[in-house]
Parts: sequence; structure tokens; C-alpha cells
Amino acid sequence: MNTSKQVNVMIGLLFVAFLTFGAYIANENNRAEAAREAQDELKAHRGATLFVNNCRTCHGLEGKGTEEGGVAPPLNRPSFRIIGKGDPELPPTPEGEANGLKNFLFNTIACGRTNTAMPTWSEKQGGPLSDTQINYLVLMITEGRWDLVTEIGEEHDSATTPPTTKDDILVKDPAALSLTAKNCGQFNPLSAKEFYERDPFKAPGAATPADGAPKAGASGPSVQGVPVADFFQKTCATCHGAKRQGIVGPALTPERLTNTDDFYFNTIKNGRPGTAMPAWGAVGLKDDDIKALVQFIKTVQP
Repeated sequence: MNTSKQVNVMIGLLFVAFLTFGAYIANENNRAEAAREAQDELKAHRGATLFVNNCRTCHGLEGKGTEEGGVAPPLNRPSFRIIGKGDPELPPTPEGEANGLKNFLFNTIACGRTNTAMPTWSEKQGGPLSDTQINYLVLMITEGRWDLVTEIGEEHDSATTPPTTKDDILVKDPAALSLTAKNCGQFNPLSAKEFYERDPFKAPGAATPADGAPKAGASGPSVQGVPVADFFQKTCATCHGAKRQGIVGPALTPERLTNTDDFYFNTIKNGRPGTAMPAWGAVGLKDDDIKALVQFIKTVQP
């Protein structure tokens, strides 16, 4: 091969190398996004496995809590979803809002909830989970990967002899659960309310009841600007039941509440030491709000 041909071959090879390198660089963003999605899928799978092994005895086999016979609040709920940038139909959740929700969920799992059966799961607080594992759970919850929980749970349960059933897993007697005496967190039922009420599917700038405005058409007694019945469902039903039938806490139906108004007022305001009943006055409820709750539970049938 003469010198001219060698030069041409070298130029051709360099050109091919340049095109290959250019294509590699141009595809870098796609490869990085694919790698990120693969990592998130792996993390969500690990979070689902942790949920199956640790959480579904109280929160239910599908994370629906009291809706499926569990004793804890549902985690499989729209208000805990974070919408990613790649969603073709919905705008992404603002970064600050997403970080606030992640912090709330991480804090609740890590620190538990005082005067409830929610324990402190963080290793730093004497629990079994590392920060990394708690973040796996948070990712699974905020991405709504309950399909993975169902898949892993069914695979796990079918492998036992005899197969594990719902009755084998769910806690049947809430009173048998020990209460968390104290925790490391700052969230209480009132400060957590905004996270339970948020709407990740709303259009940017659209107002919702979680923005602090009373619901349209709402009338009658209210607690912190929210109709008293709605407030009960958001904050009290976890322990007393959606129909006030009693779960961890006692039933709160008019025929069961035979004590004086002052008795129930003091119970709500100051709590009950040694039980799951918190002191609502200490976390922000005003006397008028508590009076509205007393009248509601004593006079309104579920």
C-alpha cells in the first residue's frame, strides 16, 4: 500500500472514530436517564421487599391500611405521589414540594409517632433500618409502586406451606401493639395534615382544600377551617375508625359517649397518659375547635 492510500485509510478511520465518539456523546443523556431509571427500579423493588417484610402487618397487604383491614393509615394514596419529569400527561411535582413530602415520610418512618403503635425504624433510634433502606421505602411510596409490593407479597406468601393468607399477616388486636413513648420527629397529626391532603394531580396554581381555604359549599361547625366531619376523618379516624367504631382508640358514637361534655373536652385537650390518645391542645387545637369535636362525636351519628 502506498503512502497516499495509507493516509486515506487513516483519515477514514479517524472520521469513523469521530462519528462514533460524537454519537456516544450525543446519546449520553439518554444513557444516563436509562441508568437512572434502572437504579430507581432497583431501589423501588428493594423498598417493596422491605414493605412486605416489615410494614404490611399494620398497613395492609396493598398499603391501603384501614381500608383493607389494617390498623394503620393507608400509605397507598394519591397524596403521597410525586410526579416525575417524564410523565407524558401530568406536570412534574415542584422540587420543594417533593422534598418536603420525602422529608415527612422519611421522618415518620425513621422516628415513628409518639403515642401510636408506629415504632422508630431508624438504626440511629434503635430500629432495624438504615437511612438507605428508609429511602428505598420512601421512593417506593412516592412513586406508587404498589404493583411491586403485590407481586413480591404474593410470591412470598405462595412459597410457604400452607400458603400465607391475609388473616395470618394482619394484626387482629390493635391493643396488643406497644405504643411509642417518644420519638425523634417533629410531626404531629396537625402538622402532618398538609401531606395527607395534598393533590399531586392538580394543575399548577389551582387551589385545593389543602391550601388552607374551606371547601366550597361547606357549612356548619369547623375545626381549623375544615368541616368537623372531614377533620375527624383526616386526623382521628386512624385510631377511632372511619365510622367511629373504634380501632386502637374506643368507639366514639353518641350511644357510647355517656359521660359529660367536660370529660370529653379534657380528654381531647389533654390526652390520656399511657394510651395512644395525644394531647390535642398541645399540638394546636383551640378550645372552640375541641368543643366542636365534642358536639360532633356526641350528637352526630356516623
